[in-house]
Amino acid sequence: MLHCSEVWSIAIQFSLEGVLSMMFKLMGNRCCFAASGLQRPLLLSNSFSGCRSASTEASSSPAQSSSAPRERMMPFDEFIKHKKSVRSAQLTWALPGTLVGITTSALVVSAYNPDLMDTPPEEVVPILGIDPIIFYGLCGTVNGLLAGVAMHWITGQLWHTFNGNLSKRLLERDNDFKLRLAKHRFESDSRYEDDYYGDKIRNLSDYRQWIRTQQQKRANWKKAQEESGGL
Repeated sequence: MLHCSEVWSIAIQFSLEGVLSMMFKLMGNRCCFAASGLQRPLLLSNSFSGCRSASTEASSSPAQSSSAPRERMMPFDEFIKHKKSVRSAQLTWALPGTLVGITTSALVVSAYNPDLMDTPPEEVVPILGIDPIIFYGLCGTVNGLLAGVAMHWITGQLWHTFNGNLSKRLLERDNDFKLRLAKHRFESDSRYEDDYYGDKIRNLSDYRQWIRTQQQKRANWKKAQEESGGL
């Protein structure tokens, strides 16, 4: 039989061996975990960068696919032709509008004062110190002008309403044309009688000539300024 001391020594030996084996196992697990921990951030960073690049490409691809190719701007000759047709239509309908305004004013005056033409001169009562016939004539003229302007505006609005895509392209080209005129216009010595707004431009040749005129006026103004400064 084993003595108690031998039993205790054997138990202590087994317990020490178990503790040492557990310690070695733990140290081995820690080393493996450390090794995996060193590689894990790199893998995560690569995956996150890949996710970010993928998300960037995914977000940019709909924008690129949704952005349709820009429509070509209307040619200058076509722009001038449509602009001239719109103005012709506005002027054509402005004249009947003026006549309608004058006729309406005359009918209102005749209904309001039917005995105007039969009244003796000594019984005529002035309106604002003016003879009634002259006063009503001025009112009819103003009414006709207002009706003509209104019909001019209504015609333009109707044309732009019934010509949607063409109207959009025409307005885009017109804005571009005005910006180009403002860029080349010499305003320090410009007068309205020298085609300040470019209304006389009918083709590319007229446009180039208008630019040359503005450049010549700018050169003459600079020369005059230099001469006055030298004196």
